[in-house]
Amino acid sequence: MSRPPKDEWTRDTQGLISTSVAPERALLAHLTIDHPSNRHTAHALESAASQPEPIDHEEEKASLDELAGLAEAAGAEVVGTITQKRPKAEPATLFGKGKVEEIGQMCEEHKVDVLIVDSELSPAQGKNLEKQLKVRVIDRTELILDIFARRAQTAQAKLQVELAQLRYQLPRLKRMWTHLERTGGGIGTRGPGETQLETDRSMARDRVTLLERQLDQLRRQKQVEASMRYEFELGALLGYTNVGKSALLNRLSNPTGKKVYEADQLFATLGASTRKVELGTGRSILLSDTVGFVRRLPHFLVESFHSTLAEVANADFLLLVVDAADPELEDKMRSVLKVMGELEVLEKPRILVLNQCDRLDAATRESMQRTHPDAVLTSALTGEGLEQLKERIKEVLAAQDEEFDIVLDARAAHTGRLLSDITRHGKVLHQEWRQPNDSDGATLLCARVRLSPRWREQLSLDDLVLEATSHHVASQ
Repeated sequence: MSRPPKDEWTRDTQGLISTSVAPERALLAHLTIDHPSNRHTAHALESAASQPEPIDHEEEKASLDELAGLAEAAGAEVVGTITQKRPKAEPATLFGKGKVEEIGQMCEEHKVDVLIVDSELSPAQGKNLEKQLKVRVIDRTELILDIFARRAQTAQAKLQVELAQLRYQLPRLKRMWTHLERTGGGIGTRGPGETQLETDRSMARDRVTLLERQLDQLRRQKQVEASMRYEFELGALLGYTNVGKSALLNRLSNPTGKKVYEADQLFATLGASTRKVELGTGRSILLSDTVGFVRRLPHFLVESFHSTLAEVANADFLLLVVDAADPELEDKMRSVLKVMGELEVLEKPRILVLNQCDRLDAATRESMQRTHPDAVLTSALTGEGLEQLKERIKEVLAAQDEEFDIVLDARAAHTGRLLSDITRHGKVLHQEWRQPNDSDGATLLCARVRLSPRWREQLSLDDLVLEATSHHVASQ
C-alpha cells in the first residue's frame, strides 16, 4: 500500500500514526426555482423547461437532508449547506454571481474538498463552478453513481453501474474537447478536437454496446435459473432505500434462508437476493429483495438496472415496503410509485407493508391504520405482523385461483403425486370415486380443485379438466 501524503496522516485514539485518509469535506448547495406569477404563460413555460423542478420549502429541506445522507453514504463529511431562491437558473453557473462568491467564501472557511449540488449540472456549469471555486464540483446524479460504484459487489451490479456511468457521461463528452475545435464544418475545417471527440464517443458507445450484451447474457442466465425455480410463486420487495427491506426478508426467510446483507445505510443492496419463505400449511414462495429508490432517480439509472429490477417484472405479487415512522412516508411512496410506473408494474397485485412499526406510538399507529386500512404493520426487529403478512400473501395468491373439476385414472402411478402437488400449491375441495360401467374399465377419481392458472399450466391439467366447469373464484 502506498503511503498517503504527510498532511493526510491522522493520529488514532492510542496515539499511533494511522494511514487512514480523512473523509472529504463536503458543502451541499441547493437551488430553488421560484417562478414569477406569469409562469403559466407560453414564454415562461418554455424558459422553465430546462430549469430545476420547482419545490416548496418542506421539499427543499427533505431533499437536502437526503442529499446529506447520500454524501455520508459516499464517505464524505458534510460541513455545511447553502441555498438560493431564484426565478430561473443561471445558465453559466446555475447559481447567481453573488451566491457563487458566497459559496467560494464558505469553501475557503470550511476547507471544503467537494461541492455537491442538489440538481443535475450541465457540463459547462460544472466546469465553470470548478474554475471559480477551485474545488471539485459534482451533482446529485454523480453522487448516486459514486455510491453505487462503492456498493457494487456482484459482477452484474458492477456491469450495471459502469453502464449507468457511461450513459451519464456520454452526452457530456461534447464539451471536453472544445478548446481544440475549429469553427465550420466544411473541407479543411475538421480540427483535432473534433477527431478526438468522435473517437471518445465511438469508444464509449462501443463499451455501452458490449455492456448491454453482457447484461443481456446475464439476464438470460437468470431466466434459466428462474425457470428452474418455477414451482414457487415469486414475490418482490420494493420501496425507498433504507426502509428495512433486507431485514424484513431475513426475518421472513428465517431459519431456512441464508441471511442477506443488511445495514442502516442508503443503497446497502444493489443486486437482487432471493430467499424461500414458508407461508404455512405446506405452501412456500420465493421472495426477492431489490435495489432501493430515492427522489429524482435518473431514468437512465433505472434502465441500467433493468436486469436487477427484472425480479419485479417477473413477480406474481409485490410488497411495497415503507418506513412507518418516516414523516415523509407519503412523498417517498409517491417516488416509488413513479418508478413502478416506469417499470410498468402498477397493475400487479401488491401489499403495502408499514415496516418498523415498533417505532410508532399508540396515536400514530392508530392514525396510520386509518389512513392505510389495507396495509400490514410489521417490524423486522420484533417480528410483529409477520404472520399477518404471510396470511395476506396467501390471500393475494388465492385471489388469482380458479376452481375446476378434473378426472384422473385412479390406478395411474402419477395420480397420487399429482394430487399432492395440487394440495401443495392449491386446494382439493372435493373428491369422489366412480366405478366403471364394465369390468375392464378404469376406476376414476373426480375432484374439484382450486388452483392458480400458472399451476394449472405447470401441472399440465388442461387435458384433465371437465368442460364448462372452470371458473374464477372471484366470480362466485
